[in-house]
Amino acid sequence: MNIHPNENRASQIETMLKHLPQTAEQGLSALKATPEMKARIQLAACQAKAAPCRPSLNTAIRWASLACCAALVVLALVIALPHHDEALQPASLISSGTLGNQATAEPPISGDLGGSGVVIRSGNRNPGYRSMWADVSGGSFPLIGVNGKYYRLLTTPRNVDSALRGSAVGTIDEFTTNPSLSSTNTVLSNVVAPGETVYAIRGMGDTLVTARVDGQMRLFQRVSFNGNALRGRERLEDTLQIAGRVIGIELTGVGTITDPDICNRLVEVLFDCASYESSGSVSSRQSLILELDNGLVVQMAVKNDSVAACGVWSCPEFFEEFEAMCN
Repeated sequence: MNIHPNENRASQIETMLKHLPQTAEQGLSALKATPEMKARIQLAACQAKAAPCRPSLNTAIRWASLACCAALVVLALVIALPHHDEALQPASLISSGTLGNQATAEPPISGDLGGSGVVIRSGNRNPGYRSMWADVSGGSFPLIGVNGKYYRLLTTPRNVDSALRGSAVGTIDEFTTNPSLSSTNTVLSNVVAPGETVYAIRGMGDTLVTARVDGQMRLFQRVSFNGNALRGRERLEDTLQIAGRVIGIELTGVGTITDPDICNRLVEVLFDCASYESSGSVSSRQSLILELDNGLVVQMAVKNDSVAACGVWSCPEFFEEFEAMCN
C-alpha cells in the first residue's frame, strides 16, 4: 500500500504537536526580552515600513506557515507558564506594548495630590468650580470650635495619615446641633462625638486640625463662623500658615499653576497685600484651591477681588498677578 506524501506529512505534524509543549518550554526557557532585542525588532519594523513590497505567493505561504507555528508556540506557552510562580510578577508592575508599532505618548498632565484625592490638572486653562468644604446641614456646616477658633470639615482626604498628626489641641466637651448658640470658651462640634481628641496638623499652626468622625480621622480648615474670625492680633498668614509649602494653585475660571516657585510667590503677594474687610464670609461659585507639599489642600472662596476663609480679605494685586502668570 502506498502512503500519500500528504498523509505522511500529516503524521509528522501530529507527532510534532504532541511534543510541542515540552519542546517549547525547553527551547524558550532561557529566552529573555532584552532592550537590545526590543531595539532590533523596532528597527526591523521601521525598515519594513520604509520599503514596503508585494510578497510573492511562495512568500505568502511561508509567512502563513510561520504564523501558524507562532500561534502554536503561544498556546504552548499558555500551557507551560502556569507552572511558574506568578506571585513573583505582580500585575501592577507589568507594562506592555506592541513592538514595531509604538505610538508616541503624550506626557501626563495631571497629578494625584497624595492622600487628598484631589487632582489639579496642569493643562486645564479654565478650571470649573469645585469646593473642598463639606456642605451645610441643619443650618450649619460640619465644624469644630476650639475656644473661639472654628474649623470647617473638608471633603478630602477621607482619612488623615497619622504621620501628619501633631499635638493635641483639646477634647470635644460639647456636642451640639446649634453651635451658634454655644460659648466660645469651650471645645465643641456638631459632627465629632464628645470625648474625641482634636489634633493639630504637624507644621501647620492653627490652619488645620483633625479629629475622628465615624471612625475616620477627618480634616478641618480654619474659617469664620457666627461673626468669629481673627483672634487678638492675628493676620491672614496666621490663619493660613502655608508660606513656602504651596505646590499648586487652581482658580475657578482663570487657570491653574503648578510651578512651586510661582505658587509661593503668589502666596507672598496675597499675604503682603491683602487687607481685612470683615469677619463674615462670601457666597460665591468661584474658589481658590491650594495644594500643599504634604499632600493636603486648603481652600478660599473667591468673589470679585476678595478671598474668604477665616475672614474676608481684599487683594486685587493677587488676582492681577495670578492672571499675568497664567497668560
